[in-house]
Amino acid sequence: MLVCLTVSALATAQKPLPMLHDGTALSGPGEFRHDGELLVQGKVTLSNLTLHLHGPIRVAAGATLKITNVHLVIYDPENASNGTSGLKCDGQAHILIRNSTMLPAGNAHPMWLLKGKLEVDGFATSNSEFHLDHVQASLNNLKIFELEISHASQVIARGLDLVFLSTHTGGDDHLHFENIPVDRAFTRTLRLGSGAHAQFTDTRIKFFLLYMHGSSSADLAQMDRVQLALSPDCDGTLHLPKGRLGTAKRPAIFPQPNASTCPFRLTLNDVNVDTWDVYAGDSANLVIEASQIDELVATEHARIVVRNSKVYADWLSIGDNASVRIESSSVGALRLASQRPDLATSQIRVSGHGHADFSKVRFDCGIVADEDASVTISHSVQPPAYVHRSGRATVLTQSGSVTKEKAQP
Repeated sequence: MLVCLTVSALATAQKPLPMLHDGTALSGPGEFRHDGELLVQGKVTLSNLTLHLHGPIRVAAGATLKITNVHLVIYDPENASNGTSGLKCDGQAHILIRNSTMLPAGNAHPMWLLKGKLEVDGFATSNSEFHLDHVQASLNNLKIFELEISHASQVIARGLDLVFLSTHTGGDDHLHFENIPVDRAFTRTLRLGSGAHAQFTDTRIKFFLLYMHGSSSADLAQMDRVQLALSPDCDGTLHLPKGRLGTAKRPAIFPQPNASTCPFRLTLNDVNVDTWDVYAGDSANLVIEASQIDELVATEHARIVVRNSKVYADWLSIGDNASVRIESSSVGALRLASQRPDLATSQIRVSGHGHADFSKVRFDCGIVADEDASVTISHSVQPPAYVHRSGRATVLTQSGSVTKEKAQP
């Protein structure tokens, strides 16, 4: 039986969100709040209201969630990881969004991990991401920070306003991208990574972001602004520079021949590379020199050394039993946050049994260390903006252990 809950007048204070049962149709106006995980099962409709979410949304397999004229305000706990208060589909689900908005409070960074069917007609968001995995999508008038289209997703889109258009390769893709415009509207059909396909009309992007996996290869030509993301499980040395790289006669090839055991291959012809991302896991053992890195993530037993580089630390995370040493480099980019909203979350996070070692580093961000993590800092050119420590984590500097939290300026 359809359950209809109607708020007759604009609420002056946030009300607890009622339980969302199969058939719930909650209509405003009004302001509601939910703490903890919000589970959506069966068919649920939300309309004409403001919802303050202090936790993630989980959409059960087979569920339908319809959002119309809803303003979502997303909150993350202090020092939480990006995407903590996001949305995840347990299996194939149906999400419909009409004339709605989603804004983060503070440093929240909502990430929606979607499967199934997605219909959007008017959704303006800030500092948020959609990641499509086996999704059939119709997207009209979507404004979002990152739209990732991968894993056999099929998309028809019109009127998109994106900072990043991104895609993940499969394990053995052979892809070609050419003349994808930035900062101006384009209409184009693209074959994307891991079997995905998209038809764009009147779409604007600022960056094209390609995630490389396995032994995939990709040729890029005449591209005005790209970010390249690597997932290496290999040994050797990488040089990942910024700037316009390669020509038709002499393309730039990454990784450089005979410098590593990495199996993926990128061939660049007149490609303007803004930054690189490195997501190292398993038993990766790499030295990265003279490079421009946006995100750096080390997990499992990865061992990474970075020298003479710029690390924006949009997301710099070290976990499990991984270790990262950064020498004679700059780390963090809070100074650039007014120009690039993604860098407002510039931060170093060390957790698990991860270890981070910084020597002769100019910091422009803070450090969060928890669980059994360890951090050492020596000969700083500029100290971190703050240090937050919890659990059994240790932070050692030249002057000894940092035993209390430093206030962020």
